Amino acid sequence: MQSPSRARLAQALLLDQGGRYSEAATLYGEVLAEEPQNADALHGLGVALARSGHVRQALPLLAAAAQVQPANADIHVNLGRALGELGQHDESIPHFDRAIAQRPEFAAAYNGRGVALLRLDRLEEALANLGKAVRLAPNDAAAHSELGVALERAKRLPDALYCFERAVALDPALASAHHNRGLIELTLGRPDAALVSMNRALALQPEHAAVHTNRGHVLLALERGPEALASYDAALVIAPTHADAHHARGLALMHLGRHAEALASFERALALGPATPLALLSRAKALIELARPNEALASVDAALAAEPRNFEAELSRGMALTQLRRYADALACFDRALELNPASAEGYNNRGAVRVRVGRPADGLADFVQAILLKSDYPVAYINAANTQMGLARYQEALQNFDRALSIAPGDARATWGKGLAKLSLGELREGWPLYESRLRLEQNRAALRSFDAPRWSGAEPIAGKTLLVYADQGLGDTLQFCRYVPLLEARGAKVVLEVQPVLVKLLGSLDMQGTLLGRGEPLPRFDLQVPLVSLPLAFGTELATIPREVPYLGVAQAPVAAWRARLAELSGYKLGLNWQGNVAAEQDASMQARSFPLAAAAPLARLAGFSIVSLQKGAGAEQRTSVEFSAAIHQLTDPGYMGANEIAGETAAILKGLDLVITVDTALAHLAGALGVPVWVVLQAVPDWRWLTERSDSPWYPGMRLYRQKTDGDWHEVFERVAADLIAMRG
Repeated sequence: MQSPSRARLAQALLLDQGGRYSEAATLYGEVLAEEPQNADALHGLGVALARSGHVRQALPLLAAAAQVQPANADIHVNLGRALGELGQHDESIPHFDRAIAQRPEFAAAYNGRGVALLRLDRLEEALANLGKAVRLAPNDAAAHSELGVALERAKRLPDALYCFERAVALDPALASAHHNRGLIELTLGRPDAALVSMNRALALQPEHAAVHTNRGHVLLALERGPEALASYDAALVIAPTHADAHHARGLALMHLGRHAEALASFERALALGPATPLALLSRAKALIELARPNEALASVDAALAAEPRNFEAELSRGMALTQLRRYADALACFDRALELNPASAEGYNNRGAVRVRVGRPADGLADFVQAILLKSDYPVAYINAANTQMGLARYQEALQNFDRALSIAPGDARATWGKGLAKLSLGELREGWPLYESRLRLEQNRAALRSFDAPRWSGAEPIAGKTLLVYADQGLGDTLQFCRYVPLLEARGAKVVLEVQPVLVKLLGSLDMQGTLLGRGEPLPRFDLQVPLVSLPLAFGTELATIPREVPYLGVAQAPVAAWRARLAELSGYKLGLNWQGNVAAEQDASMQARSFPLAAAAPLARLAGFSIVSLQKGAGAEQRTSVEFSAAIHQLTDPGYMGANEIAGETAAILKGLDLVITVDTALAHLAGALGVPVWVVLQAVPDWRWLTERSDSPWYPGMRLYRQKTDGDWHEVFERVAADLIAMRG
């Protein structure tokens, strides 16, 4: 007959094996109350407490059991496991050794010893012990799973995957094996299979934050950003202070283009966890996307201080420096990045963009080509290559690369817009206008996008008797060039509301229109339809032969014109107006710096007899007049700092009407002179904006305009020698 203690121990063991740890612990405690040195009760209570998550309370009980029965291999294994769970891996190994000494073929002891060695980064020893555990217990799912973890650490991914697959075959309810199998499948580039594994692990352990987080990684790899974000959010509900989950959430938000929210997640991750190079770099990337390069640079530099030879850090540093226009420093960063990772398509692409910026388009193009060779499905590199080829007047090659980009990323706004520019430059207007509409989808134009309840007018809908809002959607020059279409709308019976930049309202009051002219920001009346101003050529199906070219279509009040003609009459000879520089900030942002010329390049004009040169330069660039050797030959009749609506309509436009000829770079002034019907010569960079087409010396938009193109990129001297020669010939 069993003793009461023995019966209680047997009953406790059954409860323990059934997962009823609390009830088992009660029975073990009753035995220990009667027999404090009962090794089986000490051991059983320690195991029950450990299994129910109370490892610290379990440890002294297991240690006491080992003292009572030092030759009990099971007690030493469980004591070793408890020490391991508390992170005391060095202390756990002697207990596994004692268990093995007692039972040389004890698989659990080898498994525990292998796990401890793995935690101590003694990888080869860990593999040997875990491998022996599997050989001794070939049907132990947990042993296979632990060996898989070690094999993954050793970069033996196919072997690791086999172990995890064997583990789930042996025990389909082993969540950790499904989870780890998913991680290996993701690393091997099999995200669909990885998602199946992660979903199974999650079904088995729905409250496991790491599974939710890693499932998010898989979804992100599958380009399922919103679902990935939801998975990370689920992880944070379970573990709100988990830094890695906050960091992963930031990555998902970056993928979704929600950069400000991503930055907040990265900041939270850094507040909760260590400032690792990865966390600092993620923060920097978000700051770069938000155009906050100084802060990004500080974050990258902190990452580089922790890890000096970090490819991602050098790449991000170059991108931040590019935004700061520190191009020489940016190039040095990209060079270092490519030394660290010569197979980086992104590195070549970014370096190429800066090389183009600093006037080295051939070198930039070579970088883009290399990026494409490394990554054939890289639409940004195709677009950059195409844009560079456009700048080199290699339009057909550019069109091919735009088409390659669009084959990879159909509908991409940058590629569509670039292709449209190429078509317009080549005079293929009917094909170009629809593509040019993609300008409205470009990132840089989003801040200016308008949203209206009224439908968009495409050109096909009847507009007779309808109120049509036409709003300026690009720069001053575009407004001056395309406002000519407004009378055509009214000829179709439309009641036009024209909204333009406030600075142009006074000037455009001279436009032959019956409708309402407003400055942007003024209250709009009710309207039936709406259309961006620069979309009117598309709506009218404009081709080269059908461009409305009647000039002048803008005018100036007679009083200021008469006053300025009288004042200009005091100058001798033929009166030339000269404008040499556009808006500096706008040109830098649009990579159009090359369209302006240094005033010194116009020296051939100053040497001509019988001509008086009048400065038309306003704002930045006007100071060059005092620094050129021929400053005395340029008359400054106006205040170069005086700008605005009154200046454009009552001063600049009036001066233009009193001049014999205007010579200008490609700025709004060229369009103003053309719209007023003033003779104007426009000096252009080798490959100018699309509206000047290619090779032509005239403009279909302005009948009185003559175009002078650089023959060699950057060579303004030759252009002005040619202009001077033509001026002499014109004057006889």
